Amino acid sequence: MKLLRATLVAILVSALTIFSAPARAEVMPGLISRPGAEVALTYYYPERFEPAIAQLDAEATEVVEALERRLGVDALDGVDVYLLHDMNTYFEWKGADYRPSSWAVGLSLSDRSTVLVKHGVGSAAEPVDIRKTFIHELAHVAVDRARGGHHVPRWFNEGFAVLHAEEWTPERSDTLTRAASTGSVMAFSALDRYFPPHHQSVSLAYAQSFHFVRHLEQRFGEDFFAEVMAQVRAGTPFEEAVHKSSGSTLSALETQWRNDLEEGASFWAILGDANGLFFGASFLFLVAFVVRVMRKRRQAQAMVDDDDPGPWDYDPELYPLPGQDR
Repeated sequence: MKLLRATLVAILVSALTIFSAPARAEVMPGLISRPGAEVALTYYYPERFEPAIAQLDAEATEVVEALERRLGVDALDGVDVYLLHDMNTYFEWKGADYRPSSWAVGLSLSDRSTVLVKHGVGSAAEPVDIRKTFIHELAHVAVDRARGGHHVPRWFNEGFAVLHAEEWTPERSDTLTRAASTGSVMAFSALDRYFPPHHQSVSLAYAQSFHFVRHLEQRFGEDFFAEVMAQVRAGTPFEEAVHKSSGSTLSALETQWRNDLEEGASFWAILGDANGLFFGASFLFLVAFVVRVMRKRRQAQAMVDDDDPGPWDYDPELYPLPGQDR
């Protein structure tokens, strides 16, 4: 009887030990894993990518703390970060049919605290900016935590990620400027759940989402999104939360932003970013070249015409100077 009782106790203790012990995460074949040095991230990667992981981990504390502050998140922990040569291998390993878009260099799996970052080259054969991609995808995880399971628009999620990763480029500046000048900026209501699948359209969606999100933060302050997300976590719809925090409806804010953009009042603000200066300089060079050609033509014409055509009439509406409002 004593032997039977001892055996049962031993079995019970073993069972409690098994079920109380933390489950070991399954590691994808060919990868190794290690925790972050200071933040609660776990990295999975081929051993040859160790130098890249070391660089990401060196900045992870600053990145995570900024996200927590900007979105009002208590603790951005328990995140799995995969650095892969081919992101498709992750989904093959999971037995999922999903495959990323050919141009995608990073993914954040919604509400799964899992980030995938491509190590190598993108669809245009350019090297992937691993650092910015890592920060961008980690920002999506932070938005997931901040919203607490409630809906936020896709444009806000993507725009905030581009803003936090500082991914504004001359190409995106040019894309938004062209769309604004032709009146083809998309309504944010069309970007609430999904972004368009076409590469050129999705480029505009990213560009205008970033610019509007930045506009809101610059206008209402760095704590604005933390205040909005606190209301969203409490069950307030996103649009209503923006209204309560800003004093204006989201549609009114969008209309004002769009009008400013299309009228050119914010044209030089777009180029105000350090990366946008290249495009601005190129634009000024082009304007100067056109003016010079026009002057030479007028001078040449004046030499053969009897009537003096007079000086060239500068029109500031057509050629605004940097910082000059239309």
